[in-house]
Amino acid sequence: MTFSYQNFKAAVFLITLLYFWPVLLYATHADENIVMEEHSKVMTTDATPNDPGQVEVWTSYAVQGGKFDWLSDGERKNRGTYLAQSWETQITLGVYNGIDIGIIGWFQHTLDKSNNYNEFRDMMDPDTGGVMEDTTEGPTHGFGWGDLGVTGHWRFYDSAEKKLEISYIPLLFVPTGRRSNLDHIGASQGYTSLDNSLAFTKDVGRWNGTLNLGYNSPLAHWERTGHYYGTGHVNFAVGCQVLSWLQPEAELIYQHDFGGHGMTANLFSVVVGLIMPFGDHVRAEMGVQQDVLGSNKIQTTSGIFSLAFLT
Repeated sequence: MTFSYQNFKAAVFLITLLYFWPVLLYATHADENIVMEEHSKVMTTDATPNDPGQVEVWTSYAVQGGKFDWLSDGERKNRGTYLAQSWETQITLGVYNGIDIGIIGWFQHTLDKSNNYNEFRDMMDPDTGGVMEDTTEGPTHGFGWGDLGVTGHWRFYDSAEKKLEISYIPLLFVPTGRRSNLDHIGASQGYTSLDNSLAFTKDVGRWNGTLNLGYNSPLAHWERTGHYYGTGHVNFAVGCQVLSWLQPEAELIYQHDFGGHGMTANLFSVVVGLIMPFGDHVRAEMGVQQDVLGSNKIQTTSGIFSLAFLT
């Protein structure tokens, strides 16, 4: 039996329902004395760094699929099936008080029936003097290691009185992964990029909110990036500690791509998830991300499942 996009969406819905069912059962029995202790979110990065000497090993599986494209005017159109599975691991070490550093590695398998690798990108046709067109199609499959990531936190503001933390979070990706070619869809973006973000995390009783403001910059000439100039992004997440081991949360995500030659794009997404800390050393995270509005983007649904182990 083949795994269709309809099967994928049904599986994501059923898994989400199973995991959110405990919330419905236990929400009315929540202890009023419970306070927020865990700041993690499914997609939004919190401002809290690891303590000095503390090691966290975080591993995640995500499956993402879609069958629609948004045009530049926001209208949807059918496209060939897109389905990607990725496995990611991040190891983070607390270095000093308020500072940690992490290494990210990931592997991806991709199916994209509308993919077209343009081998003539930015080349001129000597006969017409215009841009050379690539009329070939594909490849439609690929797998391989993604680019190596280096990240960290610098928490430069921490007020116990206001229960507010603010951190600067850089994220550097070096193009060490497998690249796309005429026969294969690769996981590497093919150039170095640097994301600079600010994270604000605040507790209000059993509630916690996190805001990310950032910009991702390609550190390469526009010819290598296909006229892509960078992405501004905003994340806002709110979670509630219903039980000591259960925190439902919701997130709003907006991304704006800057670029020329049709590379400008917009994407609004929503995330619902569960954060489940089991003691001080194990944490489970799971959620669903749904793209709801966009332009020049694929509309996708994603299921994300993660485990974190802390010393």
